[in-house]
Amino acid sequence: MPRRKYLALLILLAFVLFSCNPPDEEIVYDYSLADINASSVTYGENIGPGYFTNQVSVHYFGHQYWGLCTFLLGKLNSLYGDLQNEGIESVKIIAIGKGQYSGYNSHWTEENSIPVVADPSPNALWTSWGASQWDIFFLDSNGGYITDYSLEEYTVIGEDSSRVFQYSKVYNQIKDILPE
Repeated sequence: MPRRKYLALLILLAFVLFSCNPPDEEIVYDYSLADINASSVTYGENIGPGYFTNQVSVHYFGHQYWGLCTFLLGKLNSLYGDLQNEGIESVKIIAIGKGQYSGYNSHWTEENSIPVVADPSPNALWTSWGASQWDIFFLDSNGGYITDYSLEEYTVIGEDSSRVFQYSKVYNQIKDILPE
């Protein structure tokens, strides 16, 4: 008889533990922030995934003052130009910095044409997306999450100690999610 009591207690405990926990909140991959890059076609407009309806969007998170972040942004800007030259207009790449580093925005806006936004402190966008420095997020043409990863993993040091960006990893990911 004591075994039945313990079993009943275990079942009750399992029920309480698993039924009282709220479900994981689904991440909403959207935002609306002003494009601060005067060289971007959306300069001054509030943009985000919802702004680019029916387009694949790529969101790069970095710090405006950091050398690797600026290097990667330049490479993404070049990739975007290559896509445009191929006639691929259904992709937008957006750089997302942090408001507290806005004094360094020129590191990202000079010589780049992709939209740049700054997430105001306390960086709710970074937090809600679970983003870290060097992360890149890919959303499909319906705004649905595809994947994310750190670009730091795909940047290697060359034989001459220079950084080499593994362009094909990002390019192929974009090509794979383009609508037919």
